[in-house]
Amino acid sequence: MKNNINQITKKCIIEEYLCNFFTYEELAEYLVVDIEYVIDVLDNYSKNDKKLYSKIRRHSFLINNYLNSNENETYNQDDPIVKMALYIIDNNASIRDTANYFNKGKTTVHEQIHEKLPEISIRLYKKVFDRLMEHKSFSVDNINVREQVLESYKYLKMGLTINEIQEAQHLSRNIIQRNLTTRLSKISNDYYLEAKTLLESNQLSPLEEHKFRKK
Repeated sequence: MKNNINQITKKCIIEEYLCNFFTYEELAEYLVVDIEYVIDVLDNYSKNDKKLYSKIRRHSFLINNYLNSNENETYNQDDPIVKMALYIIDNNASIRDTANYFNKGKTTVHEQIHEKLPEISIRLYKKVFDRLMEHKSFSVDNINVREQVLESYKYLKMGLTINEIQEAQHLSRNIIQRNLTTRLSKISNDYYLEAKTLLESNQLSPLEEHKFRKK
């Protein structure tokens, strides 16, 4: 076993799979867990939730489509979603950068890229995905990562729960937790200690998780 299974929850496996464009093998390598564990979670455990299982199967279908797609496929470059995709690829842009350039909300761009683009061109989506993954570098020396971490911290200070921060930033729970612990500690130990206190307060009193929200 590469890692303690208890450190990587089933929920984390599912979230990372649905939020990213990994094959099972790549996901196992990314999370540093055995491939058998990934297969068991995505193929067996998820069957307990029909809606979730359907999402996983659709995502797997899109990934398989990419693996079997024609490298020379064409697409309509006048399509607004394709234009956003090409902007991300050509400029190594983040979702935030793209939203600003096209004067759209981050949520709109995120939905169009991650939900609609795969239906237009799975190969183009994979190119965009690879670009976006570059912005998920583990190093806080990367300005985009640093901004992402500080944004997570800002939302926590505002009183948002982990789930609300996930929704606001379109990131998995695992990444939010990483932002507010390991990564934040590398930026500011004071920020990290404050975040740690707030997180522990949430975990110990789940029914009062908004008690530190400013009125």
